[in-house]
Amino acid sequence: MTPNAPVDAERPNIARVYDHLLGGSHNFVADRGAAQEFQAKSPGAARTIRLNWAFAGRAVRYLARAGIGQFLAIGPGIPTMGNVHEVARRYAAGARVVCVDNDEVAVLHSRAILDRNENAVAIQADLRRPTDILSNPQLQATLDLSRPAAVLLVALLHFLPYTANPAVLVAQLPDALAPGSCLVPGQVAAYRGAGCGR
Repeated sequence: MTPNAPVDAERPNIARVYDHLLGGSHNFVADRGAAQEFQAKSPGAARTIRLNWAFAGRAVRYLARAGIGQFLAIGPGIPTMGNVHEVARRYAAGARVVCVDNDEVAVLHSRAILDRNENAVAIQADLRRPTDILSNPQLQATLDLSRPAAVLLVALLHFLPYTANPAVLVAQLPDALAPGSCLVPGQVAAYRGAGCGR
């Protein structure tokens, strides 16, 4: 899929399934059908997703009130209702946000949502290659890593197998940030997906 390619509405996508379960509008019939199957196979998963999303919002609100004005959200999916950039902007004037996802569909939707927001961008990259994230030109043009920033890793780390050495990968992120920065890992619970995994 190229950046200008049409989104495939016939095939469910996990980011759009999440969007539906969070009450967003960036999803299609196939995604809503997959969401029903997902909930049938994993009762309580939708509640878990909403709890994780709510935690992310509370963390951003707390950090913005504490003076953090830069946010790097890794693996947020589609920035649906109550997303990082909306919450950050509400509590920190001029807050800057970079959303990073390895899912091209999520990035395409995110770019459409953030198109007119000069303080927020979406880039396609993978947590398994943190140096690619940190060296991305769009990230560097949006965030000033010489100043404190917050890195959000909410409902993401369970997708990484132990063989990927997640602790080593995650440690590279705060090492690259200025003093006063924050790392926000968040996981209400892990669950197994149903047919449309990341």
